[in-house]
Amino acid sequence: MKPTPRTSDTTDVRVEKAPVGYSIILPPGWKRIPLRNKREMESAADALVSAACRQVPENLPRDFVARYRLEIRRRLGVGIKNARKSGGLDFYLPIAQPGEPLIAASFVVGEVSSADSDRGQFLTAMTSGAGYEPVDVDDSPGVRRELVMEADPTEDIEMSSRRVDYVVAVPKNLGRWVTISFSTMGGGDPSDDLADATVSLFDAIVTTFRWSNE
Repeated sequence: MKPTPRTSDTTDVRVEKAPVGYSIILPPGWKRIPLRNKREMESAADALVSAACRQVPENLPRDFVARYRLEIRRRLGVGIKNARKSGGLDFYLPIAQPGEPLIAASFVVGEVSSADSDRGQFLTAMTSGAGYEPVDVDDSPGVRRELVMEADPTEDIEMSSRRVDYVVAVPKNLGRWVTISFSTMGGGDPSDDLADATVSLFDAIVTTFRWSNE
């Protein structure tokens, strides 16, 4: 079939749609656990636990490895539970490479809705709170906050942690916001040099965030 010739009164109209997803570039060793599909979530979690156990020296007793696997699965389960409770879509965390220490850090990408369709007012209200500052993520307006969270045994949070939260407007979709929430315990102190370096790594990861229509 031959294309229909364009006449002088024909105009191309391109409608920009709201993104349906996102992409992000992870450092080596970081893994994603999808939270929206239970089967995919469990499969990714099992693969991550197996990968962690493969880093254990082969000369250790089997009962030690079994206890280690159970503890890794328990801690991962706590992280997944908290991520889902906060409306998370995807949970990210690092796996130690051979000969390297494990970084006690993770981040969650989630989504929230706001009844206020005026993004300017919403952002102004957010930045009026303590610790929030305006940012742009892939040309979308948002805010960033950094703080120290105290331990909370009632929520299975055994140690204090350093937290960084981003809240970013979804383009072409008023009232929808994406959250990117990071947490690290550093080397045992959320204010130590390792925590500082890990926060800097997370901020670098956020700079690779891109909206996707696929």
